[in-house]
Amino acid sequence: MPHQSAALQLGGAGGRVAFLLAFCALALAAIALQFAKVRALYGGDASDERRVNCPSCGARTAVDEEVCEYCGEPLDGGAE
Repeated sequence: MPHQSAALQLGGAGGRVAFLLAFCALALAAIALQFAKVRALYGGDASDERRVNCPSCGARTAVDEEVCEYCGEPLDGGAE
């Protein structure tokens, strides 16, 4: 009789299902770990500068700026 893997010896189709479920669980755990690493690197934190959108060009500009650093228009929307 040829050698069979442990997953196949567990009971045919039931063993295959158990193997696939375990494999999927490990794959999801690996994906979650990678996502956590990326979020830690690029996620930002509370010390980030607050920003607003320029009403003229839509660029993200610091809240404390009076004019947009990209287009030079006032950030108050032109209200005087």
